[in-house]
Amino acid sequence: MSSQVPAVIAKIVSQTQKFTYGENQIASFVIHNPEFITSNTITGIANEIGVSETSINRFCKKVGFKGFIDFKIAFAQDAFYREMQAKKKERREINPIDALALDYNELIVNTSALVTEEQLHRVVDILKSSRRIFMFGLFDSFLAAIALKNRLAIIGIISEAISDSRAMKIAASQCTSEDVVIAFSRSGSTREIVDGVSIAQVNQAKTIAVTCYDSSPITENANVGIIVPDKISVNNSALMSNHITFLFVVDLIMSIFISSDKSYLKKKLDSEAILARDQSITNYFL
Repeated sequence: MSSQVPAVIAKIVSQTQKFTYGENQIASFVIHNPEFITSNTITGIANEIGVSETSINRFCKKVGFKGFIDFKIAFAQDAFYREMQAKKKERREINPIDALALDYNELIVNTSALVTEEQLHRVVDILKSSRRIFMFGLFDSFLAAIALKNRLAIIGIISEAISDSRAMKIAASQCTSEDVVIAFSRSGSTREIVDGVSIAQVNQAKTIAVTCYDSSPITENANVGIIVPDKISVNNSALMSNHITFLFVVDLIMSIFISSDKSYLKKKLDSEAILARDQSITNYFL
């Protein structure tokens, strides 16, 4: 986990689906009034929002802090980072390329703040002990499923990536306790994926959820839930791909695989050598 950027806002956004009405009021105020949060006491903030100090403390604990003081410190650090990013933009006329680059950088840094090594090791342990691995995803999320399938193949682990809803149900219906389903879904509530995951869980398959929202249907009973920041947390979200943070998680999973066993590294190097040789032959004849 990154120690430089707490990514408080990303944590808040990832948990909005499980907030109560009052907690959503607090979350909205925090996100839209960062200067007020960093410059006021819990009493002043409670009075401004119209809630109790106890409600604010409860909210801070719900998003992963010991209390308001820890939350305020982390939020101030997060706000400082964002302010520095804004100042970088002000120093020059930023073009579309630089603007997107800064936003992608922020998403990757925030992902590193939300994902833990413990989660990644649990994922790798589950995959190592599984008989079959199925990966579900739609549209951009399916690209992450394909990426993980290809990366696993390079180290000798065969898996299947599925984007068709009927194929998901068929695969899930044939799952056993020895199988695992990895679900990639930005919202965590895409009906086709939720249905497939639910069927797999009924058959006692292990499930891993990679999504932007905690307490979503696919994370509810998952063995591991990996939460990444939603692209709506950055400026140019309408122009960005949904799956960039998912691809980063794929790379993190593979890094744990490689570091956990030298035989995986050897298989990776051998596979890449064969691919490189094929590419050289192709280039020669073309």
